[in-house]
Order: sequence, then structure tokens, then C-alpha cells
Amino acid sequence: MEQTLQLILNDLKELKEGQQELKKGYRGLQEVQLELKEGQRGLQEVQLELKEGQRGLQEVQLELKEGQRGLQEVQLELKEGQQGLQGDVSSIKDNLINGLGPYFEHIEKHIDERTGELKDTLEDQQRIIDTLAARSVKHESEIKDLKHLLKNQ
Repeated sequence: MEQTLQLILNDLKELKEGQQELKKGYRGLQEVQLELKEGQRGLQEVQLELKEGQRGLQEVQLELKEGQRGLQEVQLELKEGQQGLQGDVSSIKDNLINGLGPYFEHIEKHIDERTGELKDTLEDQQRIIDTLAARSVKHESEIKDLKHLLKNQ
């Protein structure tokens, strides 16, 4: 009986030691489980940060697309403005070229008219000068004749 008791005690000791090792293992598992939970929380936080970063990138991408659309609109406006300016320049050029001919003709006609008027005026003045010169000669001759008559008297 003693032997049986001793065996039972040994078995109980072994069971206690096994239980203590199981408790240690269980505690180790609990610590590992806590570490895993902390790691999982960390991963969830990183996942949230990544999602926020992704949202931020999507917002930036949308802003870039809007900016690109705006630039395309401005580019179209600039092209339209450039075409309008080219049309205006062509129109001004055509008007200038087409308008210069009649303008020069008008100036030429005006100069011809003024030249004709000046010629007429000069001819009139020359006739007056010729008339006055002839009268002057005639008057001098008459004055000489009068002087001569006065001397002879």
C-alpha cells in the first residue's frame, strides 16, 4: 500500500509539475495572444493610416484632374483668342493694303487739284505782274515825257 501511495504521490507530483508547466505554457500563450492583439491593433492603425493616405491621394488626384481640365479650357481659350487675333491682323492687313490704294489716289487727286489751283493763281499773278510792269514802263515813259515838257517850257 505504501508503494501504491508513493506511486500516487509521485503521479500527483508529476501532475502538479505538468499542471505548472501547462500554466506556464498557458501564460506564455496568453502573452503571445496579447502581443498578437497588439500587433493586430498596430496593423489596423497602419491600415487606417493607409486608407486615409489613399483618400488623400484620391483627393489630390481629383484636384489634379480638375486643374488639368482648367488648363485645357484655358488652352482652348488661348487658341480661340489667337485665331481671333490672327483674323483681326489679317483683316487689318487687308484693309490697310486695300485702303492705301484709294488713299494714295485721293492724295494724288488732291495734290493735282491744288497744283492746278496754284498754277491758275500763279498765271493770274503773272498776268497782273506783266500788266503792272507794262503800266510801270508806260508811266515811266509818260513821266519822262512830262519832265521833258516841263523842262522845255
